[in-house]
Amino acid sequence: MTSAETPRSVPAEPGRPLVICVTGTESTGKTTLARQLAAAYAAPLVPEVARDYLAGRQGYHRDDVLAIARAQLAAEARLLESAGELLVVDTDLTVIQVWWEEKYGDLDPWLRAALEQRSPRRYLLNAPDLPWAFDPLRESPLDRPRLHQRYREILEQGPFPFGEIAGSGDRRLVRARRRVQAWLGEARHR
Repeated sequence: MTSAETPRSVPAEPGRPLVICVTGTESTGKTTLARQLAAAYAAPLVPEVARDYLAGRQGYHRDDVLAIARAQLAAEARLLESAGELLVVDTDLTVIQVWWEEKYGDLDPWLRAALEQRSPRRYLLNAPDLPWAFDPLRESPLDRPRLHQRYREILEQGPFPFGEIAGSGDRRLVRARRRVQAWLGEARHR
């Protein structure tokens, strides 16, 4: 599978960094790719807040998911203000949207409003073509293809361009960097 991209183009805000969000199902290398991109571009990285929030907890509830969403937004806002040309985000509210829909159904009104108010960004949707790796925070080893399709639907219906990134190791990083380079080129010419 090769990288695919939606044809739409939502301009980045003038004078603001281009936000690149790495998203997708569990165990698709989101954190690895986000770290690699941040290092390659010497860009700040917004980490996945849920991982630290849930570490050592026995389960979670709706209020926890909303707290994670608020903390993820706050972490992104802090780095967005000081980032240069590029900001890399290891997951964002899209992951929380899918998580919420899977666990609770209809979105919480606050979460729906927060999704509508996201700053302009571009998404790298990681394909579920890497082997599943156990992690106590992961819940859906057998649902990755179905969940990947849900991510794709959300991104296709949303206002922001995305590219689907497949392959392992260096191939995944090379494909992601090509896509980021194209987006940076577009942003520089606005």
